[in-house]
Amino acid sequence: MKSHLAEHILPANPRFHLHRQDGLFMPISFFLVTERMRREIEQEREVILQGLPPALRARQEKLFARYDLKGSARAFEDVLRLFDVPGH
Repeated sequence: MKSHLAEHILPANPRFHLHRQDGLFMPISFFLVTERMRREIEQEREVILQGLPPALRARQEKLFARYDLKGSARAFEDVLRLFDVPGH
């Protein structure tokens, strides 16, 4: 029987990343990100990182680091505060 523990499983249809030809995933740049969306993107990134072979993982982490999710979430909260939108 084959063990599936060593297999790398990547998301078939990522919602927030584009699969590149070199095997890495390019984050879709969002200027404003809700807190829920930030959590979902972070979860998708974790699945991607876990599914990549170790040789690509470090390169992927550097690519993810170029896109500041927390900054985008703060910008969204700032816009809500600017327009005095309740519930933020």
